[in-house]
Amino acid sequence: MMIHSQSTASAGRMTSPSAQSIGNANGPLATHGSDTNNRHHSMQIILTGLVIAVSMSSIDQTVISLSAQTIQSGIGLTASGIQWAINAYLLAAAAMFPLSGRLADVLGYRRAMLIGIVSFGIGSLLCGLTPAGSMALGWMVISRIVQGIGLAWMFPAAIGILFTYSPTDRRASSMASFFAITGAMTAIGPIVGSYVITFSWRYVFFINLPLAMVSLVLIQWFVPRDSMHLHRSGFSKVDGLGAFLAAAAMVALILPLQQGSDVGWSDPRIIASFVTAALLFAVFVTLELRRSNPIINVRVFANLRFSISAIANLVASVAFIPIMYFLSVYGQLALSKDVLDASLLILYFFIGFMITSKLGARIFERHGSRRVLIIAGLCTVGGFLYLTSAVGGFNAGIPSQESVLDTAIALSGAGIGFMFSPTSTDMVNRALNASYGEVSAITQLFKNFGGALGMALFSSLSSTVFANRLHNGLSRYGVTQAMADAIANSAGTAAQSQTGSALSKMPTQVQHTIMATVRESYSMAVGRVFLMMAAIGVIFLCLALAYPSDRKRNRQ
Repeated sequence: MMIHSQSTASAGRMTSPSAQSIGNANGPLATHGSDTNNRHHSMQIILTGLVIAVSMSSIDQTVISLSAQTIQSGIGLTASGIQWAINAYLLAAAAMFPLSGRLADVLGYRRAMLIGIVSFGIGSLLCGLTPAGSMALGWMVISRIVQGIGLAWMFPAAIGILFTYSPTDRRASSMASFFAITGAMTAIGPIVGSYVITFSWRYVFFINLPLAMVSLVLIQWFVPRDSMHLHRSGFSKVDGLGAFLAAAAMVALILPLQQGSDVGWSDPRIIASFVTAALLFAVFVTLELRRSNPIINVRVFANLRFSISAIANLVASVAFIPIMYFLSVYGQLALSKDVLDASLLILYFFIGFMITSKLGARIFERHGSRRVLIIAGLCTVGGFLYLTSAVGGFNAGIPSQESVLDTAIALSGAGIGFMFSPTSTDMVNRALNASYGEVSAITQLFKNFGGALGMALFSSLSSTVFANRLHNGLSRYGVTQAMADAIANSAGTAAQSQTGSALSKMPTQVQHTIMATVRESYSMAVGRVFLMMAAIGVIFLCLALAYPSDRKRNRQ
């Protein structure tokens, strides 16, 4: 059994005023009644409120991407304009995470959670009220930034509340439920979006408002009030310069990852942004090592177990974020499904994810992270290899039967789900000299970076394979390499309609042959992506080998 010392969990790790005042995992709930069943009941309600709140952002992230075409035409944005509306949310969240994590420790997790919910709700309302015309782009971008800031406030606070009020022997289970359900909500986004968008694209944003209200009530009523008081000294100790450097470095790193495939990786602006990010991170680390009260305690990376768990989270995110995009496009483009049916493929992924998430938490509690990484690695390798075969990656681009495909997708989700919450829990357990807010900020920074990195790598890979196979298969019909590149680059937005539009200039008698080639070519391209995702499982296995043995069962 892993030893979860209450003194370690509450005092050794916590350094902020709010954390110290909250106390150990059982303390706050004990003051509201010592009955174990009542505390467990309260924790379930608290978890429900946290899940609903964070799920707003999970749903929003996917539904906006898949509804981008409708939103763009609804308010008259250009293609680059809607892309900025999408990117603004991700960049604002990434930039704000370090500061919001620290402020959550200063203000108290309940207060920070309420601030995040209100901010996200206001941002959603403003997005839905975006006027058409010249004001549309600026209005939408600012509104999305407000949403991103809300997310950055919510997530560290949610983790802090979970770890503060969950009994020490149930923390991994609570984390597993939190990550499994909020992850599954990501799959709900396309399903909900495909329905509400039939009424108006504005409902894509307005649907967040009732969720915000419900979560606000649950958190307000059931999470005990923060016992600390606001003091000017608490804010004076916040490392503003460190927060600025971390934000600038994350923006400089993630922005070129998002834009590189469009403008070219050799573009001087892309190279300059990567160099700037590296310099900013170097200055940030140097500064934080000298600070007595850093925005992020970078010394936690000296703990090998913490670092391995952090890398595992980053690597998992390389597949976790892009898989939803590629499954959706594959369903629409290769299988000729509509948006709703294609989104069900994502749901199968999260079915596997949710099932193994709880199982992984149990194994983590009994045997530690090393065994979790081994099992997750084997499941990930096997699942994605099976998925590669199912989509046609080993079979000339011919898609498999639906039942085989659904099973393969679920197995792939099982591998990722098995390790996500255990490694996140392990990071908090190992960060003896950092607060929950700091560790949550690190976790989310790594996940954001991993997701952006995965999208950049896999989008370039799929576009290249897709375009080359299109050109090889359709050159006899007059499709040039430039035309093939245009078709490949349009695959991600309104996949079927844009590809059909790109092919509309072709002779009518060869339309069916061309579309068959398009479907098979994209199946081959996405098969290559899933094959590369299988390599993530190999990395899990390597990390497991590097992870120190837990035989001593002590905190290091």
